[in-house]
Order: sequence, then structure tokens, then C-alpha cells
Amino acid sequence: MQSSFCCGKISRQSLQPIVATEYSFGYKTAPKVSTRIVWLASSVVLAFFLTTAPAGFAQEALHSPDTGSPEPPAEPPSGTSPSELKKLSLEELVDLQITSASRRPERLSETAAAVDVITAEDIERAGVTNIPDALRLGTEMDVAQVDGHTWAISARGFNGTISNKMQVLMDGRSLYTPLFSGVFWDVQQTFLPDLQQIEIIRGPGATLWGANAVNGVINIRTKSADETQGFLLYAGGGFEQPGFGGIRYGGKAGDDTYYRVYVMHQSTDGLPVLGDGSEDDTHLTQGGFRIDSKFRSEDTLTLQGDFYAGNFDQLNSGDIKVDGQNVLGRWTHTLTTDSSFMLQAYWDRTHRFIPDTFQEDRNTFDIETQYQFRLGDHYLVAGGNYRLSHDEIGNIGPGLAFLPATDTQHLVSGYIQDEWRIVPDTFFITAGSKFEWNSFSGFEIQPTGRFTWLPTKDQTIWGAVSRAVRTPTRIDQDLVAPNPAFGPPVLLPNRDFGSETLVAYELGYRIKPATYLSFDAAGYYNVYGNLRSVEPLPNGTFNIQNKLQGESYGGSLAAKWQIADWWRVDGSVSLFHVDIRRTEGGMDINNGTSESNDPECSFVIHSAMDLPWHVRFDTFLRYVDDLPHPHTESYLTADARIAWSPVKNCEVAIVGRNLFDDRRPEFVTTTGTREVERTVYATFKWNF
Repeated sequence: MQSSFCCGKISRQSLQPIVATEYSFGYKTAPKVSTRIVWLASSVVLAFFLTTAPAGFAQEALHSPDTGSPEPPAEPPSGTSPSELKKLSLEELVDLQITSASRRPERLSETAAAVDVITAEDIERAGVTNIPDALRLGTEMDVAQVDGHTWAISARGFNGTISNKMQVLMDGRSLYTPLFSGVFWDVQQTFLPDLQQIEIIRGPGATLWGANAVNGVINIRTKSADETQGFLLYAGGGFEQPGFGGIRYGGKAGDDTYYRVYVMHQSTDGLPVLGDGSEDDTHLTQGGFRIDSKFRSEDTLTLQGDFYAGNFDQLNSGDIKVDGQNVLGRWTHTLTTDSSFMLQAYWDRTHRFIPDTFQEDRNTFDIETQYQFRLGDHYLVAGGNYRLSHDEIGNIGPGLAFLPATDTQHLVSGYIQDEWRIVPDTFFITAGSKFEWNSFSGFEIQPTGRFTWLPTKDQTIWGAVSRAVRTPTRIDQDLVAPNPAFGPPVLLPNRDFGSETLVAYELGYRIKPATYLSFDAAGYYNVYGNLRSVEPLPNGTFNIQNKLQGESYGGSLAAKWQIADWWRVDGSVSLFHVDIRRTEGGMDINNGTSESNDPECSFVIHSAMDLPWHVRFDTFLRYVDDLPHPHTESYLTADARIAWSPVKNCEVAIVGRNLFDDRRPEFVTTTGTREVERTVYATFKWNF
């Protein structure tokens, strides 16, 4: 979707990256059958080979110890520390505990959803310096860097610079903005050594997480303060990475209270303009704290907060300036072994200034409660939430305006979900719904029904049918362009814009044919209604309406192979196709190409080696198919990292990213395309 006007199309150039870069995100009208079939066939052949290979093949070839008969899946103890993840076997990693799918701890292998976990070790071994690049490791994750500070990130389609169908949280705090129903990724950062894991649900999660958890949920979790004791110094720099780093100190107050504080800074050279070379440098400084106290055996209290400030260069314009602060408190009370109560509240302030275009100050207050308990063979989770978000927008440029300039949005919701273990340890049924009222569209219901079948201890079959909605935002109902203060508007507001809807059908299968090998397959068919369109009105004007509909389908196959005790290979391949069209009576000026710009095929393969002399060597191979509108060429690239620990708790590493090309675009735009460059940099980490 774009907001400046040219040849009858709406361009959002003037609100980068909020409503920048495109209203024309697009989709492919016909699938690239040959490409998709090639990669699907390759995946099937690989799966067949690995499944039918003799059980001792890998161990004999690499002289690793014989594992003997397969053992039952090991379950990491509750609260497994991130530092201990490095010691876990593949079967233990497959059975990690997650909380995102059911809002309570459960084993990954038994989850009735397509779930990925990016662990702290995965992030460290990838050598990434920001959260968007860490998300590239996830199955079905579509991540493209647009410029020095803007990313297009989504799962299962509908990607763009203002992707609006993913719910994103960090330690329970929603990163979604009611301005455009998405995330400002340029200010979503944390001290990466303190990340515990990133849990990704691909597919609807709206029953528990609410509106906008349409195509998935990203839950970013940091370590508890008791896992981050002492000093940690982290720094690096190199080609296209002038300098980044930070310091954290963790301490203890009394017997059961732990804390940490950190400060970090990151600077990059940005991305050069295609055919020009002008770069958009970025600079961001951030700090924060976390306190965890178990003041009674049954009570845990968490208090944490962050602040940040930075500036991002723009081509032929002044710097974008950002700053923000947040504070979150959470109390968890354990009632019995199978029941607990949680109360959480947070305040989040953000400020963004784009010269001659736009500025926004937003304050969000949120309070949430949750109760989980067991009643016979039923595991129930119920909760409620109230959120208030107040914005003050400065309509300072000629290109666009939000009217009214000041608004307060309210959100009230409740949810309940029941997991009924009909046959203990074998067959479960889950049913629940979210009931929500919001200021934009009123009352919404988002139910789900799921099943989990464990025919053997090493197999899981699951399925789900869910409904989710993407609620309206300020950009859907209040955007006017040009700014009426500078001339008559062509794009008019529409307070009748309603919620986009999704009904999703999912099916998945997990198997661990051997202790050193596991597969995870998932497929889906999604039906979308009331999608956003730009409709012509009399007198040459337009407004935003709900006159598109469509379907998407696809799937993924992920595998983990412990070739030897010192060598593990994992990877995934994803396929996707979408068909978007006008509804009866619809006249969308972009002909249905405005909401999705996604590859039909992508894969990532990761090799992790623990070599002698405390050396770790990691390589990544990544492929992304063509993007259709605007057209962006497919690419195949590689990343590599080699790290050495000369002494305990000290590590130096060399990282190379995007090694196959000097530079290439990942997301072409109609407002100025930038290219991602090859980068090489060194990192240093010392924990003392």
C-alpha cells in the first residue's frame, strides 16, 4: 500500500517506514510450478534417504559412539537454562518446553500447532546482530531487508514493509502498534546475549493472543536475571558494521532476588541505493534492567524495563529520530502443581519523527490476568486483558495526514481454552475462543479447535481449524492524502473499514525415526475475507475498503540430523502460493496485488560443528525465490561463523554474511531500491 499519488496509484513514500514503502505488495497470478516441484522433490528424496538410511550409518561414518537402542524422549527439566541448551541432545531439543502455543508450559513435540524454537545457541552460532536477522533461522519465516532500518517480516504470506498479520511479543509485552497493525522492527532490539529463545507459531494464534495473530505469533523471551550473573562484555565491528557492542552486569540482592542492567549501542553503514551507492547509516543506543524475585516459594515477581534512542539516515532528507521507554511488572502465584495465577501490567511509550512528513507520540497501558488449572483430564487456561493506547500525531508534511490527529484506542478481551486429554498420553482435543472488543471494529470472536494424536512415543499427528481477524487501524480508517492543510485530498478516510478475516485449516506430522534424526511437516489452507483494497470514488477520489478476498496454501518440512556428537545439521524448506482477487462489486485500483509480496519457495540449511581446541564452525545456506510485485530476483547465499574460546567464558569469532554476492536487493520498491551487501566482521564476548 502506498500513500503518495502517481498515475492513480497510492504511494506511501512519505511515511517511510510506517506506511512506506508500498501499497502494491502483490502476489503471483500463476505459481512457478517448475521451481516449486524441484524443491519439493528434493525435500522428499532427502527425507526418504534419511529415513531409510541404516540406523548406524552416521555414527559409523564419523566414528562417533554407538547410541544403542533408541531411548524414550528426554524431557528437559522445567526452566532449563539457556546455558544448558548447549549440552542437550537432539532428542532433548525436540522436546523443549514452550509456552506460546497454549500459554502454559508444554512439550514442543506434543503441541497441536506448527511451532519453531530459535534457541539462544542458534542465535549465537548464527552471529547475527539484530532480531530480524535471527528470525531468518525460523521455518516459513519470510524476512527481507528493505533499507538500513526497515524489514519486511511475515510468515505464510502477506509480507511487506507494513506487514500486519503477525502478533509479536517480547517478554509478554505486545510490540504491535495500532497505527498500522504491525511492528517497527528498527527499534525492537535487546542485548542479544540475554535472549533465551524465540518461539514462533506459524498459523493463527488469535484464540489466546488476540487480534492480528492471523498468520502467526512471534514470542521473544529473554533470560531470567538469575541466568545472567556477573559482567558480560560483547563487542564487534568490521566491513559494513562499523561498531556494535554492549555491557551487562548481573547481581544478587538477598537470598532470592536477582537483577541485571545493560547498555548497548549499534551502528551500521546502512544499505546502498541501487545504481548510486548512497547509504542510509543507522545508530541506536539502548539500555535496560530486569529484576526477578522469588520472595516466597509460591510467588515470583518480575520487573523489567528498557529505553532507547537513535537516528536513521534518509536519502535527500533529514534523519528519522526515534526514542522510547517501557516498564513491565509480572506476578506469578503457584496455587498447586497444576494451577497458577498471573497478573501483568506494562507501560510503553514510543516517539518517531520523520522530517517534513510525520511524527507520532504514543503511550500504551496494558493490564492482563491469567489463571490456569487442571480439572480431572481437562487442562484449562482463562484470562482477560485491557489495553489503552493514546497517540498524538503531528501532520507536518504535505503528503499525508491522520485525522483526527489525536486518538485513544481501547481493547477489552477475554479468552478460555480447554485441553481435554481423552486418552492420556495418546489423544487430546483442544477447544477455546477469544472474545474481544476494540475501538475500531467492535466485538470479535476468534475460536479454535485442535487435536493431538500420539500413535507412538516418537510420532505426533495434529490438526486444527481456527478463525482469526486483523482489526482495523489508524491507517485503514483515518489516513488522508495529500494533507488537507496543503491541498484537496484524493485519498479519503473511511471509518466503516472492518476487520479482515481468516479461516485456517492445518495438519501436521512429527516423527523421530531414530534418536539422531527428526522430521516436522506441516501444511495449511487459508481462506481470507474482507481484505484491504483501494476503491475509486466519484470525482477522482479514493478510500480504503474491504473488497478483496483470497486463499493461500502451502507447507513446510523441517529436519534435524545429529550426524555425530560433534556435528549437527538442520534445515527446512517452505512452499507457498496465494490467490487474491476482487470481491463482487470491488474495483481495487491495484487489481488485488497490494497485500502480499512473497516467495513461493525458500529453504535454509545449517551445519553446526564443535571442533577440537574449543573451535565452533557454523555455515548457513539460504535460498529465497522471486518476489512478484515489484519483481525481485531470487537469490542463493551463504553465511559462516568460526569461533574460538581461548579460555573459559571468553570467545572471539569471525562472521561472514551474504557471501555469494557483493550486493543484491532483497525487496525491490517503487520508491528507491537498496541492496544488501556482503559483510564480514569480528565479535568478542567475555563473561566474568
